[in-house]
Amino acid sequence: MNDDSAQAAMQAGIDEANAATPEEAKRLQQERALIGEWNRRLSYARDFDDNARKQYAHDRRYAKGESGFEVDTNLIGSNIDTMVSFIYAKDPDVDVTPAESVGDQRYADAKDFARTLQIVISRLWRMGRLKRQARRWVRSAQTVGIGWLKVAWQQRMGRDPLIQAQINDLQDNFARAAATMERVEKGEAKDLDALNAELEVQLAALEEQVEVVLSRGLVIDMVAAEDIQVAPGVPSLLDYQDAPWIAHRTFLRPEDAAAAFPELTDAQIRQAAKYFPRKPESALEETPTLSDVTARDADTYRSSDGGAAGTAGDGYLCVWEIWHRDANTVLTLAEGLDRWARKPYTPSPASLRFYPFFGLAFTEVDGERHPQSLVWRSRKLQDEISRLDSNLAEHRRRSLPGVVFNEGEIAPGTADKLMKSGTQQWVGISPTNPNADLSSLFAPKPVASIDPALYNDQRTLARMESIWGLQDAATGGIRVAKTATEAEIQQAGTGSRVGAMRDEIEDRLTEVARYTAELALQTMSLEDVREIAGPEAFWPEGLEIDQIYALVEVDIRAGSSGRPNTARDRESWAAMLPMIQTLIDRIAQLRTGGAEELAQPYIELLKETFNRSGERMDVERFLPPPPPPQAPGMPPLPAEPGMPAGAPPVTADQPPGPPLPTDLPVPNAPVLQ
Repeated sequence: MNDDSAQAAMQAGIDEANAATPEEAKRLQQERALIGEWNRRLSYARDFDDNARKQYAHDRRYAKGESGFEVDTNLIGSNIDTMVSFIYAKDPDVDVTPAESVGDQRYADAKDFARTLQIVISRLWRMGRLKRQARRWVRSAQTVGIGWLKVAWQQRMGRDPLIQAQINDLQDNFARAAATMERVEKGEAKDLDALNAELEVQLAALEEQVEVVLSRGLVIDMVAAEDIQVAPGVPSLLDYQDAPWIAHRTFLRPEDAAAAFPELTDAQIRQAAKYFPRKPESALEETPTLSDVTARDADTYRSSDGGAAGTAGDGYLCVWEIWHRDANTVLTLAEGLDRWARKPYTPSPASLRFYPFFGLAFTEVDGERHPQSLVWRSRKLQDEISRLDSNLAEHRRRSLPGVVFNEGEIAPGTADKLMKSGTQQWVGISPTNPNADLSSLFAPKPVASIDPALYNDQRTLARMESIWGLQDAATGGIRVAKTATEAEIQQAGTGSRVGAMRDEIEDRLTEVARYTAELALQTMSLEDVREIAGPEAFWPEGLEIDQIYALVEVDIRAGSSGRPNTARDRESWAAMLPMIQTLIDRIAQLRTGGAEELAQPYIELLKETFNRSGERMDVERFLPPPPPPQAPGMPPLPAEPGMPAGAPPVTADQPPGPPLPTDLPVPNAPVLQ
């Protein structure tokens, strides 16, 4: 038994002896048993996915261009950068629409709620800096096969956020200084009295400058793939929502752990297992071969007994947050401790999906637990290109011009003078035969000519493009001249691959939008919402989260997260605009005349036109409002010849609208993205 284990056992005995009642002692014993069981589960799960983490490290080396060849042509890294810019250029447009319902009043309320909720979700995403985290999320999915986002609601009673951040920093420094006071007394550190006094003065000054406010909002974090552990029983990681539990690993400094988990004593924090940051590899040093990559190479932090880069300082605590769906509980434990870092609790605010994690993958393989990365699919092509370039570099070195000479016809020492001579340097030689012709003593060195066909990488690059779905123009270069038809075919292929990836992203972001709506409805008051959406915002306080979707449908507008194609969108809109204007004119005529029932089919036709074009929008905002109801007893307006009853009369100042075409191209309307 090592010192830590002996100290833990001793502390456990002390805790049981100090327990106020036998029931308390039994509770502590059961708590230790449960924590031990979860440690075993986590250890088994980590071993179960050990090869996947090794693959993460392998893929990241390729993404960095470390293939082990003399010339590393890092096409994979360039493709990742290009693809991310294509499929996630901006935050997507949240699209909240009223759900289908019967009854004008319910639809009106749902319409107001949809507009309010759409504004709230978009604002929360901007405040949570979704774009920055989502781009890292997409990059992780392409590099190692899967990316993870964690979304949580942060609520803090306190001060102005900017000043509060400064206060937190000072308080952390003060707590850190107080924690080391014992070492000061033992002579293990310099005297910190002056530092303590300075921190107290700064803290008091800042506290006088701030006002009490309520700070709340959405926190969005990208989590490294190796720091998420899904229960081993799930056959595919993309089925993570069906997992009985998911664990999230974080690393905290001792002083941060003390602030986050006040129930832990200083002795327990010192007793916890310590991890240390892995020292970044120098680009100037020789890169280890890929066969030497291990699962530990995917970890940013390493334990002190596993070759950590350094053990200076107090290290970091490894804290596991286990979301236990079957028990509807969140467990928090620190490695090396037999006490909960935080007492188990039920997530609040709650959600219909329970888990705050959102996984993204583009290349799932049937029957495999872990999705495959695009890096892994194209690694051999990357090796082939690097091999060609490295061989060409070696060939060029061996093809440098040179001179051969007859060493037997030259006096000793002259050969050394020739080989050591510099460029355009005069060298005196002494032939053994003074009358010998110098041109017969020297001749050009024969070298092998370079055959360009041997180093032609066009076939390999074409296969690389087929895997990534990127044409050469999209990557910033054109290697072979193409006809307009060939370029159009390639562009269509790129659009298809990019569109498929963008659909996957928007499906996951739709889940994030619904999760955000559920959290916001439980945590934000009407006053909070009005500060964001305006004084006329509609917010049904007290509505159960499972009732949200009876009022509205939360979605993402298709194609809104990618780089916009302005020219194509303009052409599509120009093609649809005349038909839409014709429908709107006819609806306006009928509504003005009070013929709302006759206008309704045209309204439905307009809605169907937008639906088939791929656009989800509120058609009513394009239409004039119906006229107010007429007073009882008022006769309807006379109809003009050829117009339906109730239609407005046609005057010289108001000519009839153009007739609707009989062949409206609704089914084949261009798609707006």
